[in-house]
Amino acid sequence: MIYQRLIVLSLLCYTPLFMLAAEGDRVTFSNPLVFSSLQGLITALVQALIVLLIPIVVFFIIYAGFKYVTAQGNPSAIEDANKALLYALIGAVIILGSFAITRIVTNTVEQFRPTTSIMKPSLVIERNNASLWI
Repeated sequence: MIYQRLIVLSLLCYTPLFMLAAEGDRVTFSNPLVFSSLQGLITALVQALIVLLIPIVVFFIIYAGFKYVTAQGNPSAIEDANKALLYALIGAVIILGSFAITRIVTNTVEQFRPTTSIMKPSLVIERNNASLWI
């Protein structure tokens, strides 16, 4: 029973596509993504992660400073504050290193890319020729 409902639902999802293809000679769907390549997507994701993670690193640096202030000369508390600061700085280096690696790989790939684009970022359905390509 559930499989029959699933099949009917999936067919209903494709019905508008068939109706559009029947009306005209050519139907074009534009790419909803801003990125035309995997490289652009990865670069945008890394940049978004940097925007989200840098404030967290700053928070942990402030937290390590707070631990220094509240240590009051206690050697074990100062050691904990040193570890917290070290871990925050290691996190910052990893985050900035990921950005640098992404830029290096992007620039290297750009050097090997041909000047003309082979891919088109759209889905085209032709009725008369019955061709479908992405």
